[in-house]
Amino acid sequence: MVKEAKPGTVSGNDTLQLVDETLRDGTQSLWGMMMSYHMIEPVLGEIAEAGYYSINGPWHGAQPMISARFFNEDPGILYGMFREKLKNSDTNVIINTMGMMMFLTSPPENKATVRISYGVMKDWLPNINQASCICCTRDEIKNEFPILYPMFRAIGIEPIPYFAIGHGPRHTDEFYGAQVKEVAEKFKPISLCIKDVDGLLTSERLRTLIPAMQKNANGIPLEFHAHGMNGLHTYNATVAMELGVRRISTCVPPLAYSSSHPSAFDIVRNAEELGIKHNIDVEKLKVVSERLTKIGKAFGHPVDNYPLPFDLTYYKHQIPGGVISNTTTQLAALGIPEKLQEVLDEIPRILEELGHPIMITPFSQYIVTQAVLNVQLGRWEQCIDSMVEHAAGLFGIEDAGLPDMDPNLKDKLLSLPQAKKIKERADHIIEHLNSEPSAEELKKNLGLPPDASDEDFVLTYILMGEAMKNITPGGPDSYKKYL
Repeated sequence: MVKEAKPGTVSGNDTLQLVDETLRDGTQSLWGMMMSYHMIEPVLGEIAEAGYYSINGPWHGAQPMISARFFNEDPGILYGMFREKLKNSDTNVIINTMGMMMFLTSPPENKATVRISYGVMKDWLPNINQASCICCTRDEIKNEFPILYPMFRAIGIEPIPYFAIGHGPRHTDEFYGAQVKEVAEKFKPISLCIKDVDGLLTSERLRTLIPAMQKNANGIPLEFHAHGMNGLHTYNATVAMELGVRRISTCVPPLAYSSSHPSAFDIVRNAEELGIKHNIDVEKLKVVSERLTKIGKAFGHPVDNYPLPFDLTYYKHQIPGGVISNTTTQLAALGIPEKLQEVLDEIPRILEELGHPIMITPFSQYIVTQAVLNVQLGRWEQCIDSMVEHAAGLFGIEDAGLPDMDPNLKDKLLSLPQAKKIKERADHIIEHLNSEPSAEELKKNLGLPPDASDEDFVLTYILMGEAMKNITPGGPDSYKKYL
C-alpha cells in the first residue's frame, strides 16, 4: 500500500480516492436501515481514520425517523457521535439530498423546509461539506439546481451532481454528454458522479459513456457510484479506474455486494494491480468488517452477501431485487402469486408508454404498483395518482422532461376525475416557483409556536411528531452488550 496525500485532498489522477457508503447505501440496500446508533458507534472511528476521501452516512431524514420509531433513539446522538469522531479528520462528509430534493419543485413550503433542514444539519454536523444531488430524472438541472446550488453554497456545502444512468432509448452517451456540459458550465461543481442506480451498466457501455462525459466535463473529475443488481459493479468500477476515474463509491463487507456497492477491499486490490496509488488503511477496514459481521449476526441481519448473478431479463424490467420480493409478497396477499411473471412482463410496456423514466425511487415503486393493477384489473383500468401526477408534470415541470410520453395515455390520465386537482397543484407550483413562506408560517403549520427553534421544527418534520414522544437520550442499553 502506498501512503501519501492526506485523505480528503485532491491528489490528481494518479491516486485512488474512495467514497464510503457502508453506513448509508450499505445498510439501506442490505439491512433496511435497521441500525441502532449503538451499532454504528463501534466502527465509526476506524471508518473515519481509514483514509477515505469522503464518508456518506446515515444522517438523512429516513434514518433518524427509523431510529426514533424502532430504537427510541434521539437523533442528536447520531450527529454528536459523528461530530466527535470526525472532529480531527480530514475526510469529507457527504449528505444525501434525494429525500429532500424531491420536494424542491413542489409547493413553496417544501422549498423553505429544505433550506431550513440543511442549515440545521450543517449546525448539527459542521463536517458536512458535500451533498449528493440526483439529476437526469425529473428535469433537476433546469428546475432544481438553480435553487439548490446557491442555497447549499451559502451554508458551506458543495453540491455534487449524480447523473442517474437510465436504460431507455433517450439515455444515450450524447444525452449524458450534453447534461454534463450544461452542469459543468453553469454550476462548476468540484466533481461529477456517474450513478448507476439500477446496476445495469456494462463495461462496453462504460468505454463509450465515460469518454463522452469526460470530453464535456471541462476538466472536472468524474466519480463512479454503482449498485450490484446485475453482479457487474466491481468489474465496472475497475474499468472506470482504467479509464481515468479515481473516485469510487464502496462499502465494507458484510454491507458490500448483492444490491449494495463493491467491496472496498476488492477495489483497493484491483487498483494496486493497475498500479494506482491509494491512501486506504486496509487493516482498519478489516476491524470494521469484523465488527459489522458480529453486529449483523447479533441482530439477525444478512452477513453472507455475495455478488448477484448476471441476468439478461433484468434489463427488461429493471426492478431491484428488494422490490421484486415486496411485489411477490403483495401478489400473494392479493391471492394471485402466480402473476409475478405477468407483472414483470408488464413493466417494460409501462416504461415505454411513460417515456422511459429512470427506475429510481420513487418511480420504481410507482411503476410496479401500476403494473400489478394492470395485470389484475386490465391495462390502465385503474390508475394510481402518481401516474396522473407524472402526466401533469409534478415530477419535473414540463412533462417531467419526457416529451415522448405516449400522447394517448397522457390524455387518458389527464381526463381522470382526480386529474383536475392534481393539475391545479401543478399550476400552483409553476405560479409560485420562486416564492416561499416564512419559517414562522412553516412552524405554525406543524403545530409549533412561531418562536420554536429551527431544530425543533426539523425534528418534528422528520419524525412526524409522534416518534419524538418516546425517544430516550441514550438509546436502548440492550444493544451495548453486543458491542
